[in-house]
Amino acid sequence: MERSAIALAVVLLIVGLGIGVGVGRYTAPVKVKEVTKTVTVETRPLEGKTIQFGDIVAQTSDLETYKPILDNVILPDINEYAKLLGYDVKFEGLLDDAQAQAAIHLEKVQSFKAMGVNLLICGRWSSQAQAALSYVNENDMIMFSPSSTSPLLWIEGDRLFRMCPNDYIQAPAIAKMLWTWGIKGVIVIQRGDPWADGIYNIFEKEFPKLGGEILARVRYAAEVTEFSSYLEQMEEVAKEAVEKYGAEHVGILPISFTEIVTILTQAKDYPTIYNLMWFGTDGTAFVAQLVDDAPEHADHCKVLSTLAAPAESPKWDYLMEKSYEVRNMPADYYTACAYDIYLAYVHIILEEQTDEPSEIADHIIPYCYDLFGTSGWCQLDKCGDRAAANYDIWGYTIVDGKCTYVKYGVYSSVTGEVKWFEKGVTTEGVEVPGLTPPGQG
Repeated sequence: MERSAIALAVVLLIVGLGIGVGVGRYTAPVKVKEVTKTVTVETRPLEGKTIQFGDIVAQTSDLETYKPILDNVILPDINEYAKLLGYDVKFEGLLDDAQAQAAIHLEKVQSFKAMGVNLLICGRWSSQAQAALSYVNENDMIMFSPSSTSPLLWIEGDRLFRMCPNDYIQAPAIAKMLWTWGIKGVIVIQRGDPWADGIYNIFEKEFPKLGGEILARVRYAAEVTEFSSYLEQMEEVAKEAVEKYGAEHVGILPISFTEIVTILTQAKDYPTIYNLMWFGTDGTAFVAQLVDDAPEHADHCKVLSTLAAPAESPKWDYLMEKSYEVRNMPADYYTACAYDIYLAYVHIILEEQTDEPSEIADHIIPYCYDLFGTSGWCQLDKCGDRAAANYDIWGYTIVDGKCTYVKYGVYSSVTGEVKWFEKGVTTEGVEVPGLTPPGQG
């Protein structure tokens, strides 16, 4: 019995040890080993975001012609583009009006900053761009202009970009236009602002190089609405010039904007200057108010004006077609530039996945090098201005009782030569009699 009892005790001891070991595994504290692993997850920071652009027209009359293009062509196109790429991003253009004043333009820029809107399409007049430039530079904004051309704003490293060529290119084209028409002497009447001063400062060197004479420079304040005293002064100069050169060799060059309507209307009372050939710049080309309010004066004076020429392409044809569709008028070069600014902004924002000006400003020049837009190749130079362009020469004439725009010639920036057409062509593609220059200079 003792041996059995001992054996049983041993068995129970072994079982007890076994049970104790098993319980210990489940009741003892668990040691946890933490493992850190980095997982890269692709995200789109702008997903679901609405990005706003501040768009400021130069003067109130521009709202009527620009808003239909912005609302019905530009914004739908860029939003559709983002959608096709699979981005849940919406783009808005907030339209405002500088009311033809540089100071008001600056106020509008400051208002956009207060709203957190830092990407601008504005500075359409060089005076407006100049007034806002320091504020834009100092407050991390971008000002992209479709139409400012003053050489005074050709500055490397600033936050102003210009989708159009500056007047280092246009002024020689103007001089050549006058000279190939046979103009020996010209009277200049110009706005007193950075844009007009910039053109004149180059023109006064280029025209004499060809052999021409600047007979007078008449400079008026930008806010002037009565031009009689200026025109009277020009009339006296013109009388002497006609005696010296002959009427066919004396011209008038207004460097102006929509005030050309008032200038021509009042010039009717000064027969010598009214009956000379009038020329112009990009500021007097495609002036809708001139066609609407003073068609007979536009037809009489012609106002042959240089305007940077878009490259012929399906993109330009598309914009022209849409322009007639939404506002019953042709597209112009600066409208195309505005379209391409929006396009450039959107491409860079989507590719970089940011709308922070400090992060996209350095990408604008290299990106535009690869962009062919509605205005053509959008290459910018080192200062952020359009690198080069040819210039069409546009004037006004009455066709079937209606005043319209007519292209009478073209200036090549490659050859530096002007070609006058035997037949002019309207924006609708209708041929009209060309204008024959009196002779080569």
